[in-house]
Amino acid sequence: MSDLKLSRTALEDFLRCPRCFKLHRGLGLKAPKMVPLTLAVATDALLKNEFDQVRISGDYHPLWEREGLNVRAYFHPDIDLWRNNFKGMRVLHEPTGCTVYGAVDDVWQHRETGELHIVDYKSTSKQGTPDLEGGFGGGYKRQMEIYQWLFRQAGFPVSPTGYFLYVNGSKEGVFYQPALAGTMRFETTVIPYEGDDTWVERVIESAVACLADEALPESGPECDTCRYVTERSSRTR
Repeated sequence: MSDLKLSRTALEDFLRCPRCFKLHRGLGLKAPKMVPLTLAVATDALLKNEFDQVRISGDYHPLWEREGLNVRAYFHPDIDLWRNNFKGMRVLHEPTGCTVYGAVDDVWQHRETGELHIVDYKSTSKQGTPDLEGGFGGGYKRQMEIYQWLFRQAGFPVSPTGYFLYVNGSKEGVFYQPALAGTMRFETTVIPYEGDDTWVERVIESAVACLADEALPESGPECDTCRYVTERSSRTR
């Protein structure tokens, strides 16, 4: 399957539900549309613009000083390609002939060791400090580990420590006070995460095998789409 391409999202879809993955990626059945996360798109763009400024200037960002991080914004001629959702970092998985790719939000480099730290931006609006426990945390961790695997496969020295940069919108914003109209305040939290990408090879091989198999696999145990289809079918009989 030399022409097969699997994105980071596709691998996550396979892990969540092999049946939906097969129907969508293998048989061309369109997946349900998701509500676009427009606020997250906006905060991602703002963060990328801000760190691009220090990438060019070489300045030390106040966030790194606050967190005690000895890093710089990594400069590479392909940084914009790596962050493009339609291109991303691409590597050939030789055992299957499949191209695997994913788009990162940013890359920081340790000033002494030269190792790269994968950085992922996240946006939320919740009480308390964001963390990676529960909710989408498991998927976020796998996302980071796939990115680390991609950069290692491409020959870069990658630190096992990645960083989630969370911006948490306060519910105390102001809409009508003239001086602060339309203002929403954000608290920033940096969450270090020690990734382990040893599972990625196995999942790529399993996903490619799933697409090559004529049989339709079982649903994922927590797949809401499959559960909805099953319950709807049982009620319309």
